[in-house]
Amino acid sequence: MFGLEDLMKNVDLGDILEKVGLSDKDKKEVTTQAADALKYRTTKEAARGNEGTMKNLLSTSDNNEEANKVAKKLEGDLAYNLKNKSGMSDGIIDQIKSVVMEKVMGSFTGAAAKTGDKEGNGLMSMLTDGDLLSKFKDGGIMDSMKSKLGGFFK
Repeated sequence: MFGLEDLMKNVDLGDILEKVGLSDKDKKEVTTQAADALKYRTTKEAARGNEGTMKNLLSTSDNNEEANKVAKKLEGDLAYNLKNKSGMSDGIIDQIKSVVMEKVMGSFTGAAAKTGDKEGNGLMSMLTDGDLLSKFKDGGIMDSMKSKLGGFFK
């Protein structure tokens, strides 16, 4: 497979972000925050025992009802990241969060499918941080998140 950085380079947000007045630097930040949100949510759902739901979301198959619910949570995770890390206004975040996550997910699953991973297994493995997963399960998530995200939750 390939790494998260490789996947992020292939995300094309086109003119979507230009329409709301974001710069190229902002586009990169949005892509980074979307990938972080996806990694966070994948790890969290795996810790909850929802690996099947995440694999469905990361596959080329149609999403089931649970995967659609997680997709909405991903939008919220992205909005949270953008508000707290980029300082974007709530109005812009509300305008872009759903389309950005849709594009990122489509790009990631499309790239994985080209390598033969149509079931989402490789993406699931790549996005699930084993250390973070154990912290979710053990209840020490805040300490782990602080170290992983550089004080994001201070």
